[in-house]
Amino acid sequence: MREMIVVSSAATSVRIVDRAQRQLAGGHRSLMVRARVGQGVFRRRLLEERGAICAFTGPAPAAALEAAHLYSYAADGQHRPQGGLLLRRDLHRLFDLGLIAVDTRQNTLDVAPQLAGFADYTRLHGLPVAVPLGSGHQAWLAAHWDLHRTGR
Repeated sequence: MREMIVVSSAATSVRIVDRAQRQLAGGHRSLMVRARVGQGVFRRRLLEERGAICAFTGPAPAAALEAAHLYSYAADGQHRPQGGLLLRRDLHRLFDLGLIAVDTRQNTLDVAPQLAGFADYTRLHGLPVAVPLGSGHQAWLAAHWDLHRTGR
């Protein structure tokens, strides 16, 4: 049987507590959430209509594409005709935050100054949208532009 040596000091105790505090809590908890009814069908319809093409960057693996609403689905609760485009997950998030928008006068991408330190995004600034846009898309994108770019 080996003998265990225990070293105890204030410094050791502080290091142990500090290490424990840096660890993230894990596990699971139950939540009640609102699910978007029809989101899967909405995405499949966009994939069937347009193929696996990110509206901002072009062809992409279908698994990387999300159906992005061009308006607040949370406020509306409806899947509107020409109210969505396929976007890569990262671009979808940045679009929702208004950090990427479409200038509908020229159908080009506008990347917000907050992304200036990220070359993968700033290189998109001024590039044309990669898919044809219908009048409905234009209207929703113009409203998004007004929300995020007017007064900037």
